[in-house]
Amino acid sequence: MIKLGMIGMGGMGSHHANCISTMTGIQIVSVCDLIEEKAKRVGEKLNVPWCLDYRRLLDKVDAVWICTEPFNRHDVVLTCLRAGKHVFTEKPICLELSQADEMIAAARAAKVKYMLGYVLRFTEPYRTLRDTFASGELGELVSCWTRRFMPIDMSPLWYGKQENSGGVSLDFGSHDGDWLRWVGGDVKCVYGGVSTIRSTVKADEHAQAMFAFQAGGMGTFDVSWWSPVGESSVGIVGTKGAMIVGRDGVVRKRIDGHDEEIVNVDSAMHVNLGGKVGKRDDQGAIQAVATRRETIQEHFVRCVEEDIVPLTDASVGRAVLAVMKALQLSVKRGQSVNLSEIG
Repeated sequence: MIKLGMIGMGGMGSHHANCISTMTGIQIVSVCDLIEEKAKRVGEKLNVPWCLDYRRLLDKVDAVWICTEPFNRHDVVLTCLRAGKHVFTEKPICLELSQADEMIAAARAAKVKYMLGYVLRFTEPYRTLRDTFASGELGELVSCWTRRFMPIDMSPLWYGKQENSGGVSLDFGSHDGDWLRWVGGDVKCVYGGVSTIRSTVKADEHAQAMFAFQAGGMGTFDVSWWSPVGESSVGIVGTKGAMIVGRDGVVRKRIDGHDEEIVNVDSAMHVNLGGKVGKRDDQGAIQAVATRRETIQEHFVRCVEEDIVPLTDASVGRAVLAVMKALQLSVKRGQSVNLSEIG
């Protein structure tokens, strides 16, 4: 049984606590927040001790779940890693690459798991699209993309300050950057633009970027806190076929030379403990995929229990941050930026 301490009991922390409280193999033994009301509320709901100083719970736990803000994360993560605790944190990993490098080094020295909350890899239809592509059914990558518009006024929140959140391009768009990298691999160069529309928001609130992947093919994302109309779409076009999901949530696939089909994501997935991809039944449906059908919380527990590298480990978070840093530099220069410049 993994004994878990939770640090940062705001919206995301409370969400994760609710999910974890129903799981087996892991037990929340203490919660913490700088704001007494938040820590007390969750602690009493879960019937566990609560505190205001996260250091007080470290001697009680095997792992910590950190949902503090990215500008208030580096020191907390370092302290927990150096105490030998497995760590899960929300994304992005942090705001500066030097801090990411320091935290990754600490995790390696302590020989513990350090996982990031890039949830699109565990969410449908993003998971099925990527696994279908990874099976080879769609051929080589031509293009992949995401578009996610979440209308919200970040003015009164910490998200609305660029120095605290990195803006929509980093805080929100890093999910999309991670998924695009999961599909296309390492990024060669980035070109993008950002906009701030409301004078009360002190961060970018609409961002669009284009990636060229080292292995070939392109990726784009378009994310917004501003757009008055919500939107969600994702797709992959390959040399053999395409798979596209519009705002209606319907997964459409067509392989060249065949009729278009509607994919039922529930039937498209099959747990394959061997991790193989591309196995198909007599009708050609994919029956074995590269990722387990598990939640992000379940994946963290399995990684600790089975001593395996998390799908979204800290090195992934560092790579995504580097891509977003390249995007921000591209905005300043008005031209594309090679990832080799970022380091």
